[in-house]
Formats: sequence, structure tokens, C-alpha cells
Amino acid sequence: MKPQNKITVLISVLVYLVLTPGIYTFGQASVYRVLDAGSSEGIGFVNAGIPGKNIGTVTDENGSFTLGFGDICDDDTLRFSMIGYESLSLSVKQLKEMPSGIVYLNSRTYDLPELKIVYPRRSEITLGVPVLSEALRSGFSDNNLGYELGIKVNARKRTKLRDINLNVGICTYDSVTYRLNVYKLSGFDSWENILTRPVYLSFKKEDISKTITFDLREHSIIIEGETIITLEHYRDLGEGKLLFLTQFFTGTTWHRNTKESVWTQSPGQVGLYLKGQVLR
Repeated sequence: MKPQNKITVLISVLVYLVLTPGIYTFGQASVYRVLDAGSSEGIGFVNAGIPGKNIGTVTDENGSFTLGFGDICDDDTLRFSMIGYESLSLSVKQLKEMPSGIVYLNSRTYDLPELKIVYPRRSEITLGVPVLSEALRSGFSDNNLGYELGIKVNARKRTKLRDINLNVGICTYDSVTYRLNVYKLSGFDSWENILTRPVYLSFKKEDISKTITFDLREHSIIIEGETIITLEHYRDLGEGKLLFLTQFFTGTTWHRNTKESVWTQSPGQVGLYLKGQVLR
């Protein structure tokens, strides 16, 4: 489950370089910024990647990112995405020709459905499987920005998520924060994040001795049908690892190197499960 591509994010240094025509190579990097089109403020933790390739990164808290991650051709498309903003796609050539090195994203509005609970007491369901065995562990073994992993569930009826639960086996950090993503199947092998605002989950090393539970009710997350639930390594945590208890025969773990990479599956399901309530 270890990502194949290492991603180095340079924040404060702008490297002026001589480029081979039409291509960037690793180690030759230019720093760009992603800003809010309305306020001109930097947007932190925006995903930037080339669709279908294991090439991508995440902006820092000020919206800065480095172009220099792997071999990139001028004709490649770089897609920028962030919850709360309209996605934007630019060719690498367009980005190169921007004199300011600034990319602007427009804010996005969402229509929220009206909800009504039918069975307030007897409709609770569990999606995913708790893992208690310590025989197998898997998860975030490298500090790779944009890498995400999780499980795929099938909610037969519209379900409001109540909480998410994590069975963690190893955490070498004093504390960690990951970004939650919830994807619905929106077309043939096309997955759309349904969250309307970012959700971050934080915990400390000493919390992993028991199941870690996060209340999701305030976020009003509604799922139906096939859904992928993941945690994303969205910011630089430094060297270390976070590994979940993993059960080999209960299913698979879904993961990808960047937001624009192709999903892959690995045998064994990580200890991540959810509880929810069925809605009308």
C-alpha cells in the first residue's frame, strides 16, 4: 500500500531554471499560489494533480505549491480542486505562461436537501467492519501529500452519517490531523466528493489504545448507494507513519496517490467504519 511516488513540496524558495522544451523534470521547480478569486487570499490545502496519473500535490496553508513533481509535459492538464470552490483545469503550458504565477479559484454554492427522519430509534446501521485483531496493520507509511485511503460501502437507503470510527494500531506522531472525503458514484467509474465544507479529524498518539470516534452529525453528511469514505494526508506531517488495524478476509482497502490518480484496491480492510441513520 506504499505510494510509489515521493512528492517534495518547496514552500519558500523559488528556483529559476532552464527547461527542456515542453517538459519539466524533477528537481527543476517553480512556486505558484492558489488564491480566492473574491478575496485574493491564499487557499490552503488545495489539491493539484494531473488526471489519471500519480502526479500531484497539495498547497500549503498559504496556497503555495511547487511545480516540479515528476516529468510533466506542456500538454498535460493540471486540475485544481477544493471543497467549497469550483474546480479548475489548466494545461501546464498555460501555467508556465502566467507571469504572476497565481491561480484563482471561484467559490461554489451548494443546494442542501431537506431531510426527514422516518425511524428515529430503530434505523441505525453500521457501514464497514470494526477491526480488533493486531495481526495485520496498514495505512499511511510515508509523508506523501494527497495520498488517501479508506473503504467502499453500499448504503441501500439514504443514510445520514452519525459518526466515523477508527481502529489504529500504530501512530509514531504525537498528534495527527487528516481530511475526511466522501465520494459518491456519479458516472461510470467517476467519483464525486459530496462534502460541502472540509472536515478534519485530529487525534493524539495516546488515543489509539481504543476505538477513536468522531461525531459527524453537525456536518449533515447524507449517502446513498456505493460510496467511498477516505482519510487524506493533506498536510506535511514530517517523517512518521499512521497504521490501522487491518483484517485480511473482510474486504479491500481503496487508495490512490493523489486526488487525480486512479483508484486502486489492496486485499484487507482497514479499521474504519461508520454508523448512521436511515432517512426518507
